[in-house]
Amino acid sequence: MQVKTKRAARPRIQPGRRPGNDTAARIVLAARELLMTEGYAQFSMRNVAARAGLHLANVQYYYKTREDLVKALLDDTGERYRSSYETLRANAPADREARFKAVVEFNLKDIATTETRRYFIQLWALLTEIDGRAGHLMHDLYAIDIQQLSDCIADLVPETDGAEVRRRASILAAMIEGMVVVRGAHSRNPAELKKLMARAQGMAMQIALGLVPDVN
Repeated sequence: MQVKTKRAARPRIQPGRRPGNDTAARIVLAARELLMTEGYAQFSMRNVAARAGLHLANVQYYYKTREDLVKALLDDTGERYRSSYETLRANAPADREARFKAVVEFNLKDIATTETRRYFIQLWALLTEIDGRAGHLMHDLYAIDIQQLSDCIADLVPETDGAEVRRRASILAAMIEGMVVVRGAHSRNPAELKKLMARAQGMAMQIALGLVPDVN
């Protein structure tokens, strides 16, 4: 996900984090950059500290463990997307479908960027390594994603039951994230990739409107 305009809503305070301190944000930014440039295998508290130009003790003052830092990184990612969605919906036409199309178009363009693809592929690997069998961090990441997409779908179809909205958001999240991987198979065929992205946008609208057949 490209994340240059994404920070508006107030983030949750993580364990060990002191509110109102720019150093905490500096550490999270360094963690993000390290993950993208060096990969998950180099994601350690010591390496993050070096990237931020701080002592290890400074990082541990705000984030006592690597898991605490990863949780802050997930929150930062969620806030970046929430801010982008809010901006898109505020600037889009009053038509509900136009607002939703703007969100989908943003996501499909976003996953095409090297920054987004690198970040999420490395983040998935990092969460898998840390989570072990529990998988709670991966769950937290997609809980944020699904909730934000649910808000966008609810705006499009306000009379739809909340549980059904969440189902549609879950399917849409799976499609968008899957495209991070699948689009790479078409990277050498721009014409086919363009058709694939157009089909994905149409499918996203069908999913949100509940036009995908229910096998039950």
